[in-house]
Amino acid sequence: MHFLILFFLELVLLYFLAKRLTASVYGFFLRLTKNRIRASYLLAVLFLPGTIVHEVSHALAALFLLVPFGQVEFLPQTQGDAIRMGSVGIGKTDPVRRFLIGIAPFIFGTSLILGGLYFLTLKSVPINLYFILLTAYLIFAIGNTMFASKKDLEGALQLFLFILLIYLLFFVLGIRFPFFNLKTLFTIELVEVLKISNIFLLIPLGLDTLIIITFKILKL
Repeated sequence: MHFLILFFLELVLLYFLAKRLTASVYGFFLRLTKNRIRASYLLAVLFLPGTIVHEVSHALAALFLLVPFGQVEFLPQTQGDAIRMGSVGIGKTDPVRRFLIGIAPFIFGTSLILGGLYFLTLKSVPINLYFILLTAYLIFAIGNTMFASKKDLEGALQLFLFILLIYLLFFVLGIRFPFFNLKTLFTIELVEVLKISNIFLLIPLGLDTLIIITFKILKL
């Protein structure tokens, strides 16, 4: 159980580090160019692989869930003080599918990072400096763009209220559901996967922390 808690704590920490890092990088580009549009485009270029994964994940989830979607955009858009590095129009649907489409980049991005890092541990994969640098960059770009935005979580509140309403209805009617047996849920195989995942997540966490500290020391 504690391995699962650690896994989610690392993801939460990565979320806040990603927000801080993106703001730091954008501030650096803004001071460098003295222009918000140019700074936004530089930021978009830097995180382009992650933006592609993010928006394509939305589109694929919508396609799988039979929800219509519009054109996928990878160009940045400034909205007040916020910057959207990409977008995809999602048609009207129920809260459950809207929520699943919204969190698709997080699920797909996390899977790509963990899967890619596991791939690197295989002895059959030839490792060289360029391959390591490319992998580190992709982890950096995907790890800092995979989290859901406020727009992505539009269906989350409705879904939560719906589940809560159903639960209260069943509670009033006296219907009770047995809880999962955690001992049967956390198999040895799942625990091993969580252990490895927790170790792998230290890499994007370390990359973000190192970059943020470097920016702070050099006052960039």
